[in-house]
Amino acid sequence: MDRLQFTEAFEGLTPRRRQVLKLLLSGMADRDIAGQLHIEASTVRKHIEKICGTFGLKNDLADERRTLRPELIALFSKYMPDMVSIKAQLEEEANNYEKLIANILPTLQTTTPPEADFSLYNREVFILIDRSGSMVRKDGDTGSQTRYEYLAEIVEGHISAILGKYADMVNKTGEKICDRLQVHFFSRAKATPHPIIIKDASEVWKLFVENQPKTKTFIGPTLEYCVKTWLGDRPSNGKGAFFLIYTDGQFDDEERFIDCIASACANISDRKEVKFFVLGLGEEIDREHFLALDFNLYKLMNFNVFVFDLVNEVDDIIELLSRQLNDEPHLAFPHWVRTRHPEFVERVLKEKSDLS
Repeated sequence: MDRLQFTEAFEGLTPRRRQVLKLLLSGMADRDIAGQLHIEASTVRKHIEKICGTFGLKNDLADERRTLRPELIALFSKYMPDMVSIKAQLEEEANNYEKLIANILPTLQTTTPPEADFSLYNREVFILIDRSGSMVRKDGDTGSQTRYEYLAEIVEGHISAILGKYADMVNKTGEKICDRLQVHFFSRAKATPHPIIIKDASEVWKLFVENQPKTKTFIGPTLEYCVKTWLGDRPSNGKGAFFLIYTDGQFDDEERFIDCIASACANISDRKEVKFFVLGLGEEIDREHFLALDFNLYKLMNFNVFVFDLVNEVDDIIELLSRQLNDEPHLAFPHWVRTRHPEFVERVLKEKSDLS
């Protein structure tokens, strides 16, 4: 189970099961939990069984509460360690000892993990949306709507395509880019407290209504949280990531933004493993600056993982996600760049040629 699945499972627990879970993670026995909640011990065991099922924990043994309890504690030790007491951790270690001995020989066998294939599919996807005050402006890009109103429908369509709601968004083996993704709104100089898990694009409009524009354009804390989440899950699921960032201008903490991407580069060995997409909206967007980041003219990143495009120029979000997954990302110029900024194209090609 990855962090997204864990968060969704935890948020779906009933209030009573959260009570049982909290006491379980404190190290209390079934009978003590029953006494505190004024219910039967058999009811406690039933709740624990259901909680384990919610987190995808199952086995073929008859006494599930004895075998699944340590697995549940281990899961929370990984994703919500603050909820797990020292007593519960010791219980987990004791219960896992026999499993460790029983499985020690197979684990000593030398195995080589399959080589990762960072294609378009099977990714973790993070959507970051600018809710700074300037998003209430109207300009030629958005017509009678504010930038924020205009963007809501665009993001809804992009998420629908990414979640594979149409047959042509799914490859021949049935793989999709993802079946759920995270949405974050950024503006203030702190990360959002909890990720918003989306499995259906119809949920997007309500999120825009609930998260109205305000204050400045600080992206660093939110992006750092998302990158840390991805890197934390990667050892267990091996997934690459796409980060899609929708904004109408420069970031107030751009140095921190660049440092975050550079730190992600330090943790990968393949440029296809992660991509950061900035989708610009509004007449004030500094196109040449973001294009220079895209084609790494500032030499700030070890890998070519940054992609820039304009919201109004993206006809196919899937094509955009695929753009730099080819063998020549330095030639992946959007059509509008070739036609409106030919001098920039010439500059990039010259620099790449001089390096080769």
